[in-house]
Parts: sequence; structure tokens; C-alpha cells
Amino acid sequence: MIKRIVTEGIAAGAIGAGTVALWFLCWDLARGAPLLTPSLLGGALFDGVRDASAVQITPRLVLGYSLVHGAAFGLFGVAAAALLAAADRQPVLRVGLFLLFCCFEIFALALIAVLAEWLLEALPWWSIAAGNVLAAGAMLGFLLRRHRAAWRAFLTASE
Repeated sequence: MIKRIVTEGIAAGAIGAGTVALWFLCWDLARGAPLLTPSLLGGALFDGVRDASAVQITPRLVLGYSLVHGAAFGLFGVAAAALLAAADRQPVLRVGLFLLFCCFEIFALALIAVLAEWLLEALPWWSIAAGNVLAAGAMLGFLLRRHRAAWRAFLTASE
């Protein structure tokens, strides 16, 4: 049971991390600066950079941040998978899944606002929120297919 939850959670986290990475790659390409977002976030995280113009796109920043990003989504995916597994036995816990996703969204924006407020000038809050909502949808789509009872409850709740 635990192995299934961990495997499922890591897969869901990889889907979420990949969705956000693809979103920001498209965003960066549209701005004419591919891989700028992971470089900005890596510069803030690893080098304490406080100005977007001081960040240079380097493999160290892109790969380093991508590993941290993937690990964070992996942990979040495991938490979501564990909560869904518990909700299969206790349906009232489905509300907890909704709260987990809402808290994650707020946590991501608050973390950036507190630790690197200047990033919100380079990365508008709505672009971060959009990426996280896309990731949440992709992760939920993956997880709910594996938890049929939760999926049926989700579908009937919208009627």
C-alpha cells in the first residue's frame, strides 16, 4: 500500500512539475527568453539574487532549480496520493484534497512574496497561479483515474 502511494505520488508530482515547466517554457519563449523563469528562481534560491537583470541563464541555475522544483512536486504528489488513498476509505477526506491544493497555491505565492518579492515583477502572480492551476488539473486528472470512487464523487458533485 505504501509503495503504491509513493509511486503514484511521485508520478503525479512529475506530471505536475512537467506541466508547470512546460507552461513557463512557453511563457519564456513568448517573451523571447527561453529558460528565464527557472534561472530567475534558481538565482533567487541559490545565489540570493535580488534583481532580475542580474540573472544570467546558466545550466547550473536551470538544472539546480529544476531538481528542487521536481522534488517539491514529488513530495506534494505523495501527500495528494496519500490523502486520496485515505479518502477512498473515508470519503469526508476528499475535502482535505481540495484544501491541500488551495494551500499549495497560496504557499507558492506567499513563499515568493516573502523570500523574493522582486520576482513578482519578473513573473506576474497570475502566471505563477496559472501554472499551478494547470499542474493541479494534470495531477488530479492522473490521480482521479486511479481512484474511481473519488472520480465518481467529483463528477456527481458538479451536477
